[in-house]
Amino acid sequence: MSNESDASEIWAHQQDMYVGFETGDRARTDQYIHPDCTIWESENWAMVIGLGGLNAIRAARPPAEDLPEVTSLTAHDPVIDVWGNIGVLRHTATVVYAGDLPDEQIRNTGVWRREAGGWRLVHNHEQRLWD
Repeated sequence: MSNESDASEIWAHQQDMYVGFETGDRARTDQYIHPDCTIWESENWAMVIGLGGLNAIRAARPPAEDLPEVTSLTAHDPVIDVWGNIGVLRHTATVVYAGDLPDEQIRNTGVWRREAGGWRLVHNHEQRLWD
């Protein structure tokens, strides 16, 4: 079932995507996302299709200065299975905000596909966990 080397690579890519988010380096994050990916995210009812759809969602968000400041985004508790050229990563993450805002918990499932250039995220399902 799982290949440790592939699972480690997928986990490293996911971690690097979060570093890209924390540092505002969109290219760092997007390098791992397949151009035709599908995405479910907590704040959008409709499925997001492709990087173009993701960029449209991003463009519609308020400016960064109007959003709470994220001080850290830490992924933990990975469960990764790899079957040939398909990998599924399930994990949780903690978002810590500046000031007195409470931390936020997220659960995430990503489907990864091995391609000639390496592992790419082809589907992502992110859900904020509410109290």
